[in-house]
Amino acid sequence: MTPLFRCLPLMLAAFAVHAQAQSISPAYEAFRKKEAPQPAAAQPVTPATQAAASEPAPPAPTPTYPAPAHVAPTPAREEQEDGGFFVGVQAGQGWIYEDVEQDAVAVSAGYRWQAGPWAQVGVELSGGRLDETTDGDWRFAKATYKAIGANARMNFGDSPWFATVRGGYFDAEVDGADEEFSADGGYAGVAIGVDINRHFNISLGYTAFVYADDYTYDDCDDDLDCDFNRADTVMLGVEARF
Repeated sequence: MTPLFRCLPLMLAAFAVHAQAQSISPAYEAFRKKEAPQPAAAQPVTPATQAAASEPAPPAPTPTYPAPAHVAPTPAREEQEDGGFFVGVQAGQGWIYEDVEQDAVAVSAGYRWQAGPWAQVGVELSGGRLDETTDGDWRFAKATYKAIGANARMNFGDSPWFATVRGGYFDAEVDGADEEFSADGGYAGVAIGVDINRHFNISLGYTAFVYADDYTYDDCDDDLDCDFNRADTVMLGVEARF
């Protein structure tokens, strides 16, 4: 009997050859593939799935913002003002004679109509006085006047600053111990001012009074006896409007 340890190498070699034959055998490979897990079959695409895929995605929601608060428009100046009565008082200096200053005061009243967003036009009555004064040894008599004319006022846009122009007819008298005469003519003036509020303003104005007369004669029947003269006033005024 052959010893076991001598036969053992032959048995191992035969087993290896058998295993090698199984690994390369086509039948063995088919057996292995049969036992391997098969991949799951793909699901067929249904029409509903296709429609869902082709349907566009819904748009992203639009952010909403709160509506702006309503702001009432600022009314135009013609809607805020529609003209009205006015009364004014002025005080300052006047010159009838060259380089001779006389204290002057005046009052005026009238009515203006609205003529646009920043303009008013109207009529006025006024009257004033230049007080008696002295200059060296000379005494200059008091003069009084009354006038009627037109008055226009223009604001500089929505600014409280404004300008006024005025003009018309006046009649004046100079009555003193040393002299007495009367004259009439035309006047024109301009002023710049500022509104304190809707009913009150202050202004600084200049007015020129032009007349034809001769201090020596009572009237001007002869052109040779007449000269054109001018009296001036510069006064600070306050006005109330209603």
